[in-house]
Amino acid sequence: MKPVIKNISEHLDNPVLGSKDGVPTVVSLYHDHQPGETSTHHTHPWEHQAFITRGTGIVYVDGTNYPIKQGDFVLIPPNADHYFENTGESVLSRVTFNPLESEEHLG
Repeated sequence: MKPVIKNISEHLDNPVLGSKDGVPTVVSLYHDHQPGETSTHHTHPWEHQAFITRGTGIVYVDGTNYPIKQGDFVLIPPNADHYFENTGESVLSRVTFNPLESEEHLG
C-alpha cells in the first residue's frame, strides 16, 4: 500500500479518503457548516470520531447538547441519535473518521 495525500482545497468530495484510495479500514470525511447550519440528524450502528478544525458549535448526542470548539475530538457512540450544529459566527469545520462499512451509507 502506498501513501495517499490529498489537499482538501483540491478534493471536496466525500469521502476524502476511502476504499477508492485503497484504504482498508477507515473512511475520512470533511464537513464545513455555515453559521446556523446543522448536519443531518441521524443514527447508525457504528461509532465514529470527529476532530473540530475550525469554529464553535454543539454536538447533540442522545438528547444532550455538548459544546465543541476548534481542537476538540468527539466520539459518537454506536446507535446514538446525533447531529452537529454551528452556533458561532464563522464556519465550523470537522474531519470525521468512520469505519469502512459506513461508506455504503454515504450519499
